[in-house]
Amino acid sequence: MLARAQFSDADGRRRLFHVVTVAPGRRRCIDCGCSGCNSTNRRSWSIDPSATPRTLVVVLNWNGADDTLACLESLRTLDYPSFDVLVIDNGSRASVVPEVRRQFPQHRCVELPTNLGYAGGNNVGLRDALAGGYDFVWVLNNDTVVEPDALASAVAAARAPRVAAVGGKVLDFADRSRLWMTYGAIDYRQSLVRLAGWGERDRGQYDQERDVEWVPGCALLLSCAALREVGAFDERFFAYHEDVDWCTSARERGWRIVYEPRSVVLHKGNRTLGGPVYTSARKYLSARSSVLFARKHATPAQQAKLWASILVTLPFVFLRRLPTGEAAGVRLKVRGWLDGLRDREPPFEALGLR
Repeated sequence: MLARAQFSDADGRRRLFHVVTVAPGRRRCIDCGCSGCNSTNRRSWSIDPSATPRTLVVVLNWNGADDTLACLESLRTLDYPSFDVLVIDNGSRASVVPEVRRQFPQHRCVELPTNLGYAGGNNVGLRDALAGGYDFVWVLNNDTVVEPDALASAVAAARAPRVAAVGGKVLDFADRSRLWMTYGAIDYRQSLVRLAGWGERDRGQYDQERDVEWVPGCALLLSCAALREVGAFDERFFAYHEDVDWCTSARERGWRIVYEPRSVVLHKGNRTLGGPVYTSARKYLSARSSVLFARKHATPAQQAKLWASILVTLPFVFLRRLPTGEAAGVRLKVRGWLDGLRDREPPFEALGLR
């Protein structure tokens, strides 16, 4: 929770301060990230714009104008005072930029001539943040809606030493009593990763901040200091698992990935690539990226585990999907795995991505 309090400066003027509650009786400073500042440090709690880390919010749009505008509308409610918004239209059939400029003239916009994927499109924003001297960049899926203290809570967690990325509690937009997910682990089974909290009722079981292996890219706060060392998203991934890849690369360099449950966003989920349809391009892209990730990061034993899991489960998945008319989705996964193994680019036009 973000609490507000007023304290007096030495000159007698009263100022507004924000403090993030960490646990009963303890607070974390927005400015330094610690959880035990005493009264002598109260000036460091100020989050007036001149003292707060500058953050660039990047919202990437691809054929989702209504969702993008709803996301931008929710950003109006943020109680964090020092952020700018960059909207990137990723080669949409009809650009969202004219409507953004009409409704949100304070935001900057970029129009790309072709779809560069999640990785390539968002990299435009990451490079803009580095060039602009920002402290953090908050990558938001365009189908998210943010809670007022989501950014302040994420920045508070990110101020701790060696934190490269912070992810928050992601709730299901259609039913906010359910989790969309929280954070993830890499298990090298058929889907590569395991999602903590996926579809569970939110009963407070994920209400503790913790270091994790990776956090989802739908609402990802990145440290610009870490970006300078780790680099931007690997554009070979195009879409899916680029967040897992970036977090893994950061951890390999000694950086931390933190889950902060007080940073809450609502996610509509998979809107860009056809929603929950099993035969969408998402199946191909996720499979391809799984193999790319394993080739980049896995040990020989981990790669063997991934391929064994794929080969053992594939016949059962095909037989399960055949009666429902979804066997095409299985074939898309197989093509994705093979293209990842051969390091081939996705068939953009065939998948309807360009």
